[in-house]
Amino acid sequence: MNNITRTSTTELVMELTKRIESTKAYEEQTGREQALERELTIKTSQAEAWRKEYEKVKKEYRDLEERADSLVATTQRLKRDKPTMPVIPKAVAIAIFREGVQHGVEAACTELEGSEVRVEESEYVGDFHVTFERRIDLDDELDLDWMRDKCGDYSEETVIDALGTLCADKEFECRIHGIDDAEANE
Repeated sequence: MNNITRTSTTELVMELTKRIESTKAYEEQTGREQALERELTIKTSQAEAWRKEYEKVKKEYRDLEERADSLVATTQRLKRDKPTMPVIPKAVAIAIFREGVQHGVEAACTELEGSEVRVEESEYVGDFHVTFERRIDLDDELDLDWMRDKCGDYSEETVIDALGTLCADKEFECRIHGIDDAEANE
């Protein structure tokens, strides 16, 4: 019986040794698997973050394409010969024109009023030195009051002619009702 026990004990020790080695191998395997699972989790979250970033950039790109298409359409519309400017009533345009002329004349008269011009010339003629100097008082030479009064005397026909020329310019920023209607209706 001793012999049986001994064999059984040896077998038992060998069996236990195998189980311990198997457990160690299992633990090592499990540790490797856990490390791989952690690495897989990290890589998956990184991939998800990159996928979200890709979707965000893709959406921004689509938005920019739509904006570019819109800008191209707007640019093409603006390049057309037909103005898309507001229409000003003729009476308002005439009043603005007269007011502008009056303001311009008034500003010019105010600048000239009380001024004088000094003309000097000095030159040698042969052995002679000739000098000419004269002061001209502009109040004596110019009738500034007449200029101020005259600027309000524009007839409607004169203003319409001036504004018609202005409306013919494609760079003009508006149309005037009653002056360039024919162009607007074409």
